[in-house]
Amino acid sequence: MSNREDSDSESDAPEEFTAEQGIELDAEIRKIQKENKSRVAREGKALRRKWAERKTPRPSKKGEQGVQDAVETEEEDVTAKGMLPSNIVQQLAAREKKVFTTESDDETPGANAKLPPRKKKARGSGPQTVILNEISPPPCLQNSLEFLKKNKMRLSRSSAVLNNSNQALRFISSSGLLSKK
Repeated sequence: MSNREDSDSESDAPEEFTAEQGIELDAEIRKIQKENKSRVAREGKALRRKWAERKTPRPSKKGEQGVQDAVETEEEDVTAKGMLPSNIVQQLAAREKKVFTTESDDETPGANAKLPPRKKKARGSGPQTVILNEISPPPCLQNSLEFLKKNKMRLSRSSAVLNNSNQALRFISSSGLLSKK
């Protein structure tokens, strides 16, 4: 029975390592952690790539695209090496024509006369002044005043405080019960 107790106590005790063994184990653990991080990053990239492929629209007719690619390669063979294809040259020429027409319009003095004159916006003199006496009080104010009057009647207070509220406030503030901030 003592033999069994010894084996249990040995299994319960933590493993003991030398400094060299500890360094080796630490290096192995760090290596495994590094590999796991890189694997997680790779898997994440793969998932994002798959998601992007699903989200991007695909051309519905692959046959037509193959025909267009073949036509483009034939055109490239026909054109001399070092020259741009004709469709790109035409696009560039169209852009230049647009730029030249806008520049020439700016230079001519008659172009400004053709435009209709802009109407001036009427500017206000700013925020208008409001006289508070002319505005009637909101109904919520009247309701709140009625509520306060009802509550005053319910509360039992001394007649001195009710009759001389200003003097009572001075007494409270001078005695230090009511501190002003």
